[in-house]
Parts: sequence; C-alpha cells; structure tokens
Amino acid sequence: MHYLMFSRRAACLCLPLVLLFASSAPAQTTDAYHSIQMFPVVVDTASFTQRFSFRNPNAFPISIQPTYFPAVGTSQATPLICAPVMVAAGKTATITSLRAMCPALAAGSQFGFLHTTLSGGGYFTYAAFSRVANPQGNGFSVEAFTAKQFTSADLVVNGIRRMAATPSSPAFQSNCFLGIINNFDPSSNSSNTNIHYTIYDSSVTQIGQGDVELIPGKIVRLLDVFAAGGVVGDVDNAMIKFEEQGPDEPGVMAFCTVQDNTSFGADFRIAKQEVGDAGNAKPGTRIVGPQDNTSAREILIDQDVLGRPFQLAAGNSSNTHIIYLHHPDFANCELINPATGLRALPNYGLEIRVISTESFTTEAGGDNSVVIPDPDKGQGTIAYLGDKSDNGDGIDGRTIIEVESNEQNTGSIRPYKLHCFTGSGTTLMDLVRYQEVVDRF
Repeated sequence: MHYLMFSRRAACLCLPLVLLFASSAPAQTTDAYHSIQMFPVVVDTASFTQRFSFRNPNAFPISIQPTYFPAVGTSQATPLICAPVMVAAGKTATITSLRAMCPALAAGSQFGFLHTTLSGGGYFTYAAFSRVANPQGNGFSVEAFTAKQFTSADLVVNGIRRMAATPSSPAFQSNCFLGIINNFDPSSNSSNTNIHYTIYDSSVTQIGQGDVELIPGKIVRLLDVFAAGGVVGDVDNAMIKFEEQGPDEPGVMAFCTVQDNTSFGADFRIAKQEVGDAGNAKPGTRIVGPQDNTSAREILIDQDVLGRPFQLAAGNSSNTHIIYLHHPDFANCELINPATGLRALPNYGLEIRVISTESFTTEAGGDNSVVIPDPDKGQGTIAYLGDKSDNGDGIDGRTIIEVESNEQNTGSIRPYKLHCFTGSGTTLMDLVRYQEVVDRF
C-alpha cells in the first residue's frame, strides 16, 4: 500500500505505517502559552508542597491573577482570590508554595485546583509549570493546562494500580480526582452534574464502578479509587473511565496519582479525552478524540456555517471547500450520496480532488474520483499529509478541496456529504466558492 502526501510543494509516495489514528490529546503539551490556564491540582500539606513557575514571553510586564478553588472536605470553605503574580518582560517568576501565593489559605492540609488568568482579563499569553514534592524531594510535575482542553468528553486514565507491599517493593495506591472548572462568566450555567466512573482490569473487563456528584469550582478526591469502586485485592495495569452525565456539558477535569506508600513518591496522570460528542462534525453521534470541532478526527457534514447545503447544479457546477489539517498526519475523504448513505459512485455525477495551495494543480483525486486519495489512480487508500519541513515552512495550514460535476450530471441538482478521517483532527469543511458555473478539472 502507498500513501499519497498532500504536500504544499508536491505529491510523493511514502512507506506504509501501521498506526493511522491518534485517539486523544497527550497528557502534557508543547502548546503551552495561553491566557486562561488551570492547574488541575494544587496542594499544601505535611506530605506534599508545590512550587510554581510563570513564564512571560511578552516584551512588557504582565500581572497574573490566581484564584484557588478548594476541594470538597477541606477546611477552606470558599474560593480564595490570591495575590497577583507579577512577571517582568521576558522573565520567569517563581512562587515557592501555594501558601506563599495565597497567604490567606486556611491552616492545615489543603488541596484543590488553581485558575489563573491575566489580571483584569486579556489575550496576552504566558506559560505555567509546577512541581509537587514530599519532604524527601520525591514528587511529580503538574503543568498548567489551557481551560479549553477540559470538556465533557469521556475521559480515561491508564496504568493505575493497587499492590500490597512485598519484601522487595512498597505498596502502591491509586488516588483519582474529579472536578468541574469554575465558570468565569457569572451568567453561565452552574448546575451540578454526575460523573460515572468504571474501572477495568488489564484485559478491559469491568471490575468496579461508582458515581460522584460535582458542582462547578470543586474537585472531589477518590482516595484509593479501587476501594471507592468496590474492587478488592491487588490490581495492576488497570484503566478507569469517567463519563459526564449532566445536561450542560461543563469542562471536566480528571486525573489520578499512583503513589508508593513507603516514600509517598507519586506520579500525575491527566485523564485523556477518548470519546466526545461530535457536534457539527457528525451531528447526533460521538466520535473518538476530543470534544472539539476545531480538531475533529471524523467529519460527516452536508452544509456550511451559513447553512448552505452541499450540492451542485446540473451541468458545469463547482464548490470549493477549505479545511485546516496538521502535519505530519494521515487523512482520507470521500463523497457520500445522501440517498444511500454510502460512497457516491461516479455515475452519481460528482468528482473530488485536493489541489496545491501554491500551484493549484491536482494533488489527489481528480477526474471521476469520488474519494481522496483515489486507489484507482494509484494514489493508495490513505493520504500522508507530509512532514513538517514539506508544508508551509513547518506551519499547519489550509487545504483546498474541490467538488465538481463530472459531466455526467445533466439533469438535476446533486446533493452530497463529505466524510473525512484524520489522525490528529481537522476543522469543519466550510465553503469559500459556491456553485460556480465552471469546470476546473
């Protein structure tokens, strides 16, 4: 099998690969500069403290406003607006502990999450990082995450474990945390929501479950999540899935820590978005990947943002679509006949191609093609979208897809749907030229 590359320069043939699709966003990200950032957990206890760093890439100083939201069961009763963190132009500011950042924090053991944004709001960006450590220096990193990454998609954490101590190894325990991010807009919906969690063993057999009710701006700790889910005995390489079941689709945070109960060293595992509501990408369904129509792994759509239906008139007629793709990645798109729900046949009267954004020549598909890439033209079945260095100076960008009459459509309007898969996600298929009376290919 060959893979045709949609390159900004030229098409090429590439070697086959096994892994075609990514299922979710990584635990940490290199896209770290944003204007609203969340630390999913912050802590100040006898066992753990946390050190924070804030990086300002701008050519002017910024003021970052942290707000602490306490976990259920701690003595801090209400959210706490902490002192602004001033970061000089091009510098990094370090805060030695949560208590140093928030001096009014209630006495005793405290943990929760931290919402940060520019003081007074704004779109200038910063990065934030922290390290949680015990008195012996053992611990784990907790990076800040942009608030937009938290959705109501089903969330999964892999590799959790509970193991009894042996003469050569400590006992291991897994603790999980669930929360709904706070509403920045006071007029936003703020109803409680239920989270159902299911625990699976290493063979993906269900071994436990439970439910947690959450309110915005709070996190709940499931201390020894196996015990909370009714699981007995040792368990290794297990998985836990969290499913939000409320009506308002809030931003859900979930993560687990696996600690050894001798040194209390631990790691941090953010839950991955595994399956989310497809929204406009594939209305009425759920798809693998984040709940995000700017990065949908699958799209099946029949109209643009203005509600214009995907259709062509009889005779010469052409639509031009724009999508944004990532590189490197794999993709495949096909024309769907709405009457059958299946791939359109050439005698339906339509054809599809991808064109270069530089030369405007065909890169995949073409005359009488109903799928891109088109195996009947020797283009393979999956398109490799190109390496970073082959695409727009290493920058992800626009891809042009044209759908036209193939000269067999002489009698009636032809509606169609576009069905596309990508490994790292794409935007929706919007129109930039609609029903032009032209024959380009």
